[in-house]
Amino acid sequence: MIGRGYLLSALLSAGLTAATSAGTWAQTSLSEPGTPKGDAVRGQAIVEGKGNCLSCHRVADHGSHMGPDLSSIGRERAQAEIQKELLYPLLAVPAQYQLYRVTTQSGQSFTGRLMNQDRGSIQLLDSTDRLRSFLKDSLRDYGFIPTPPMPSYRDKLTPEEVSDVTAYLMSLKGIVKQ
Repeated sequence: MIGRGYLLSALLSAGLTAATSAGTWAQTSLSEPGTPKGDAVRGQAIVEGKGNCLSCHRVADHGSHMGPDLSSIGRERAQAEIQKELLYPLLAVPAQYQLYRVTTQSGQSFTGRLMNQDRGSIQLLDSTDRLRSFLKDSLRDYGFIPTPPMPSYRDKLTPEEVSDVTAYLMSLKGIVKQ
C-alpha cells in the first residue's frame, strides 16, 4: 500500500488542480510557500456554514469528534496540503477516521467512527459524539464504508471560497505555549 505522504508528494510535484484568477479550475502547482490569498474571516464562515465542516471536524470547542480536530492544522500542514485535502479528500483521510456502519437484525443502521471492536462487540462514535455499543450477535451486518467520509469541495465551493477556507485553516495554529 502506498503511504499518504508519498501520494501527497507525488501529487504536489506533478501539479494539482487549483483555482486560477479567472475563477476556473486549472492544472497548476500548489506547492509555492506563502500566505494564502483568501480571506480567513470569509473562510471561517464557510467552514461553519456552507461547508458544514463542523459536522465532522472540531475547531477549539466547536464541532464533532468524528473527523480530525482542525484546531492546529495551520501549524501541522502546508498550504498546498490543506488545499489538496479539500479538493481530493480520498487521498487524505486517515484510516482511523473511515466510516463504519452496523445494521441491526431489525434493519436499523448506525454509522460512525469505529472506536473499538472485540470478539463480541463493536463500539462506534456517531455524528452527535454519542458512543454506541453493539453486540455482534445482534447485528445483521457490519463493516467499513468504502466511500470516503469527507466530500470533495471541488464542485461544492468556488475557487475563491476554497482560497478563503484555506486561509482560515492556515490561521489555525492551536494553543501555542510560551
